[in-house]
Amino acid sequence: MLRHLMLMMLVLSFCIQAADQKPQNIVIILADDLGWNDTNIFQQSQFLETPNINALAARGMVFSHAYTNSPLCSPTRASILTGQTPARHGSTTPNHHLPLVRLIPTLNASAETNKKSIVPQTVTRLDTSLPTLSAILKAHNYHTAHFGKWHLGASPYSPLEHGFELDIPHFDGPGPISGFLAPWSFAPNLQPQQAGEHIDIRLAQEAKNWILEIKDNGPFFLNFWAFSVHAPFNADPAVVEYFTTKRSAYHSQRSATYAAMIKQFDDAVGILWEALVEAKVADDTIIIFTSDNGGNMYDVLGTIHATSNFPLRGGKATQYDGGLRVPTAIIWPGITKPNTLSNTPIQSVDFFPTLLNGMNLTWPSTHIVDGRDIRPLLQGDAQNSMPIFSFYPAEPRVPDWLPPSATVMQDGWKLIRTFHYGKNEGHLYQLFNLNADPSELINVADEHADKVGALDALLESHLIDSQAVVPSVNPNYRAGAFNYESMGKAKEQYLLAEEKIQVNFNFELVTDKQVVDTGETVSLTYQLTNASNSASVTYQQFMGPRVTLAKNGNTLSFVVPEVTQAEYIAISFIAKDGEQTLRKQFAVRINPTQVAPSLAISQITQQITKGSTVNFNITATDANKDYIRLDITSEDLPANSLSEPPTLGNYTVQIPSDYAASSITLVFSANDTYQTTQQLITLNISPSQANTGDNSAPSGGGGSISFTISLFAAWVFWLRRWRDAITIANS
Repeated sequence: MLRHLMLMMLVLSFCIQAADQKPQNIVIILADDLGWNDTNIFQQSQFLETPNINALAARGMVFSHAYTNSPLCSPTRASILTGQTPARHGSTTPNHHLPLVRLIPTLNASAETNKKSIVPQTVTRLDTSLPTLSAILKAHNYHTAHFGKWHLGASPYSPLEHGFELDIPHFDGPGPISGFLAPWSFAPNLQPQQAGEHIDIRLAQEAKNWILEIKDNGPFFLNFWAFSVHAPFNADPAVVEYFTTKRSAYHSQRSATYAAMIKQFDDAVGILWEALVEAKVADDTIIIFTSDNGGNMYDVLGTIHATSNFPLRGGKATQYDGGLRVPTAIIWPGITKPNTLSNTPIQSVDFFPTLLNGMNLTWPSTHIVDGRDIRPLLQGDAQNSMPIFSFYPAEPRVPDWLPPSATVMQDGWKLIRTFHYGKNEGHLYQLFNLNADPSELINVADEHADKVGALDALLESHLIDSQAVVPSVNPNYRAGAFNYESMGKAKEQYLLAEEKIQVNFNFELVTDKQVVDTGETVSLTYQLTNASNSASVTYQQFMGPRVTLAKNGNTLSFVVPEVTQAEYIAISFIAKDGEQTLRKQFAVRINPTQVAPSLAISQITQQITKGSTVNFNITATDANKDYIRLDITSEDLPANSLSEPPTLGNYTVQIPSDYAASSITLVFSANDTYQTTQQLITLNISPSQANTGDNSAPSGGGGSISFTISLFAAWVFWLRRWRDAITIANS
């Protein structure tokens, strides 16, 4: 019997090991220009609706500080596929649809006389000599398909030359040229199934068909890079009309067309999840949801901007957080837990090593990767901080633009280096303490010269290590020719009609803090000067938990409510004097109150005897969305006979047949790193009922085998934990 048990244990060990090493499917959903505040995964919007994205994000871990390595699309896309920053792969601006093929960045000898530095010339194609995520997965027998926008080069640099077996619609341009609604001039190989069909909804349906077709033929990698919500701006008229009835002049986001575009993209995300469920592969599929850069807050749609990244500063094509910080969620069965949140910063280049290490796959040793494996974060563990780099040597002339710049972020500090634009000599620096100044309003470079030096050394080291082609001093610069007042001021084409009217009065908001705690009183004073007697100021809260605004003259105040995740309270002001209009917005971020996990355990099995199993239903949640570790202990049972309970679902405890006492006490502990919640359950044990009949097992034999298998199950569980810990440590 013992030899048979040992053989069974050996066979089961190999089976379990093989099951653990089964490749998982991978889906990357990449939105185009979807800003940090363009979904509801961080806090509820009064205007935008993203129910499918919300539900998807709730199945895994949301990252509140996920950054792209560029504020524009093509460089970020190259970073996701290669694991390299733009400084290393050389793609710095999205010129990949233009005829010129350039695989190595270059630098001109000089520039115009009013520019202090020379802008490098970007790579215009994703070089097929670079190992990409898709090519590596295909080489390891993954089925691969790309749906949607590419913008990394036409053939011979298309998805088909980068490891994808299928590419729909096989388009290399920057956006849906003729719009999102059928007919599509940029997708001639797709025939609309109905008038006005949305391209991303159709692509999601095509992706669903592909999943259902290949689901039983091995693992797959689905690259769903949506066209949404890039310009041009259009959507189903009925959906636009719906949001027209919702909008308010006080919303920071109030474009019904843009809201409809987000809603139809959200519909496409819902179809993708439906496909995984229908194919019965949802539990075997890793999903990464993210965006290529911040929201496009400068394009004008009639009398309003397309979107707003407020309270973050700037947007697409800027080095501020509005251009680099994006909505991101990762769902990884067996690693992430539902409804969890990480505030640890991550970056686009992290996806490459995380996915490949997680699949036990490697890349060529000559291929340098700038990202890191973030699986410890996905499992709720801490990781040492790592610098986050953005390299954007361009001059976009959008709101909050800068001359050629690069950024580095670490430990809540952010440094922006603008190459060779120092007012005397050298570089121009901006330093922000993001923990106290999330809107990047206060440049503290002069007060923290040591921090500037330390971060600049990190940035310089990365630029040298990546052999980046960096901006150089322009020898043709004419002293005094650059107008520093023009920095951050947008071209006229990006101004609203009301912003083009000369305003003679002044309107300012005065407050003393951007980050607050529960129970504090926030005061805000508005000042209107040089205005006529008919001038007016109106205001309204448009973001965050509702507060009561107390007014005393020109000062508003409110008491900060309790929240369990960081949220913003924002108030919009409109000052009018005749035809002149000024809009101002104010926001404070509320630090969350830490609360203990909630633990509910219901006992399903009522009649408990020696040798029987007891079933429980467990629900462990955390209002802070911290990662919960649930443990079970008992002084009455061997530790190795109890496996790790799930935070949500059924759990079974085996009662040994030879158990001597009449009761067992179990202690369930839910820990979120900060606090622990425990629940004690005492089980009353009845003697095992005597078996009668010809087929009964010999006395004691079944209990011995059951106990042996329980020991073996526990041994396999701890072996898995040990092996996973070693794997992550080595990666």
